[in-house]
Amino acid sequence: MQKKSKKVNKNEKKTPKVAKAFLKTLSVAIKTTIAMALVIACVLGGLLIGVVAGCIITTDTLDEEDLYITGFTSYIYDADGNVIAELKGSDNINRSEVDIEVVPKHLLNAFIAIEDERFYTHPGVDVKRTVGAFLGYFIPGMSSHGGSTITQQMVKTITGDDARSVPRKIREQWRAYQLEKDLSKDEILELYINIIYMGHDLYGVKTAAKAYFEKDITELNLAECAFLAGITNNPGKYNPLTTLGRENAYKRQVIILDQMLKLDFITDEEYIEAIQTELVFNEDYRKEASANSRHSYFVDTVITDIRNDLIAMGYTRKQATNIIYNTGVHIYTTQNTKIQKIVEEEYCKIENFPINETILDPEAQAQSAIVVMDPRAGHVIAIYGGYGEKNKNLTFNRATSAYRQPGSAIKPLLIYGPQIDKHIITTGTVLEDKEVFLDPQRPDVPWPTNSGGWHAGLITARKALVRSSNICAILLYKDNVTLGLNYLKKLGIDRTEETQLAAGLGGFSRGVTPLQMAAAYSAFANSGMYIEPITYTKVVDKNGNVIINKTQKSHIVFEDDKTPYIMTSILNHVITDYQGTGGRAQVYNNKGEKIPTAGKTGTTNKNYDYWFCGYTPYYTAAVWYGYDNMKSITASEYGSAARLFGTVMSKIHADLE
Repeated sequence: MQKKSKKVNKNEKKTPKVAKAFLKTLSVAIKTTIAMALVIACVLGGLLIGVVAGCIITTDTLDEEDLYITGFTSYIYDADGNVIAELKGSDNINRSEVDIEVVPKHLLNAFIAIEDERFYTHPGVDVKRTVGAFLGYFIPGMSSHGGSTITQQMVKTITGDDARSVPRKIREQWRAYQLEKDLSKDEILELYINIIYMGHDLYGVKTAAKAYFEKDITELNLAECAFLAGITNNPGKYNPLTTLGRENAYKRQVIILDQMLKLDFITDEEYIEAIQTELVFNEDYRKEASANSRHSYFVDTVITDIRNDLIAMGYTRKQATNIIYNTGVHIYTTQNTKIQKIVEEEYCKIENFPINETILDPEAQAQSAIVVMDPRAGHVIAIYGGYGEKNKNLTFNRATSAYRQPGSAIKPLLIYGPQIDKHIITTGTVLEDKEVFLDPQRPDVPWPTNSGGWHAGLITARKALVRSSNICAILLYKDNVTLGLNYLKKLGIDRTEETQLAAGLGGFSRGVTPLQMAAAYSAFANSGMYIEPITYTKVVDKNGNVIINKTQKSHIVFEDDKTPYIMTSILNHVITDYQGTGGRAQVYNNKGEKIPTAGKTGTTNKNYDYWFCGYTPYYTAAVWYGYDNMKSITASEYGSAARLFGTVMSKIHADLE
């Protein structure tokens, strides 16, 4: 019995040894696996740290210049302070800056609720949101919202770095973290609401409020705030101006209101009221934006004038253009919008250009240009630079850029005004209108001649101007060329190098523009004082600092204070005398009463140009009529400039007496 017992004990001893060996082997395997895992983890961790460190080391932080927002909409105002144009630059960015202090709290909270609910507590990166966003891509049922904070979104917008990669995300987070060290939360939020894209050409919440709801941002209610805050996530999907986009935006508005209620940003009562609020949209914004993108001839002139003035101040052309279009300047002009609209309407009426009904090619059609001024202020108040609707910006403007010979319209400025002022002649001075030979190149050919070939014989200076005698004009001018040119220079038209006698009939080698003629004739209407014409008074930057305060040069042209009144009397007879050439230019009010009108016609050789330059007690205007290709004006168009003057000015004076 004892031997048997020993045998059993020997077999039992083998089992612990086998188990012990197995456990030892397993332990070694586990330790090896753990060691390998640790090595791999260390390697991967090192690589990750290296990637992160590399990204951080090579990432520049945002400096003050990076945070300077560009692409602000510039505004142009008429003389009454109404916006007449918005300049959005070549990138078509419609942006107006707004201070966070005036932004409704509901709007700020709406953005925070939907975009970054821990905005005021995280250091630029929301770890919880980032992890949640990461897991959301892999775990079904989890929210798949983005992980970027408002600070990160702003960094991405500013840098334009939007590649879908881990290094880009690391750079973005690092910059956001650094940015929060330099700026306060409110400063970051203010930048954010000014740079976000809100659909169409709209950037920032201020322009979005105006475009979509026709409201100043301070007037937005809770429902509108929640609606706007939802757009920036996907402006195409949540476009308020399309049926589907608006439907999507309404759904997102409810989500935002739910989130605002959950975060105690609003009360139950405010929530219910907002849900029930019917939103009223500006359905015409796209049409308005398209219309605003086409500027008037007046606005084109203002832009050109400001650019030239900035260049004169030392800016390059590129810098000047950038200031005008991209920096949010406010430009205050001299435009009288009511009168500008009258001019635009009349110049688009085919009945005022009947010849064009028979000319199908727009390039060959009759053209005209007009400038209307307030003579006592030197303010240009209306401009139109061609026949028909204007459909391009900065197109050729005949009112300011077409230098055409003025014909007899120059006589009051160059001959009669100066010589009456110097007492060389009076209105009663007797002249002899007869055949003369004053062309040195063709001494045997009568020159000048009167239109129609008539000769009046003995005639007073008054009658000679009323009937537009070319012979009398040159007889007076030939001995007073320098005098006349000096006066003309004082009237803003410097042709002192052009001493040829033909200048007395407007035969300059370089012509004049309607703007120059309107300004020059304004001296007669302004008691003999010439004032440099201006189209704008001031340019102010978006912070209220004055960039240009436009000043005007002015001086007395006519030394004898009776000269302007004498000239006005003669020029009135040009219109009222039965032998006068300007009867079609008479101005009437809407009662059919005559408004005192004075002025002078002008016709050039071969009938290439028709002019009428004149004034009333209220306004001065200069009208040119002709063809771009120097085509002779037909008999049916005779007096077109004077007729246009009378038509337009009568509309302008409709309510005047």
